[in-house]
Amino acid sequence: MTIQLNLEKAFPSEQALRDMIVSRQVCFDHDPFYVKTGAGNVVQIGFQLNLYAAFQDPAHLPVGDDAEHREILGDLQRLCRVFFQSLDLLKPCEHPQPPAHRIVFSPERKHRAEVCLQVPIFDLAHYADTSARHVQELVATAECLLKAVGARRGRWEEGATTEQAGPAGQCEAQAAAAHGHSSPTPSGT
Repeated sequence: MTIQLNLEKAFPSEQALRDMIVSRQVCFDHDPFYVKTGAGNVVQIGFQLNLYAAFQDPAHLPVGDDAEHREILGDLQRLCRVFFQSLDLLKPCEHPQPPAHRIVFSPERKHRAEVCLQVPIFDLAHYADTSARHVQELVATAECLLKAVGARRGRWEEGATTEQAGPAGQCEAQAAAAHGHSSPTPSGT
């Protein structure tokens, strides 16, 4: 199983994608995604992949119809499109609407002004133990590809090296593991 980046309607080239990641200092992390069942129990059904992109001015405070805010959000949505188009595993997660986003000033990234795009990856229909591993592998594969195209886990550090290997070479094993598990249908909001 080879993972090829599908850049259609997103970026003209892989280099353009990488340049956007560097220019916007794209970082990522993930959080558990919980729901409350009809019985009143709170259960984890997956993860929320968080993509962060910085404003040019780290002290920028976007107000009203901010042009740079719209540009950053568009860049993150195009990045998200690449992943949904490239990973057959995520096809069932496609969102009828863009994932939620917000402006954040995270202490982890020195309170820089940034847009956070929140991408839920979960299995609402089959949130039993059997799907947990599958959803974990989906998140691991997406994070592996993010690192492979230059995004950084947690925070952007100047001078830190990015992984230059092609995404297919280093992420195939994780994608194969996710494919090998039972195929529940992950869903997105």
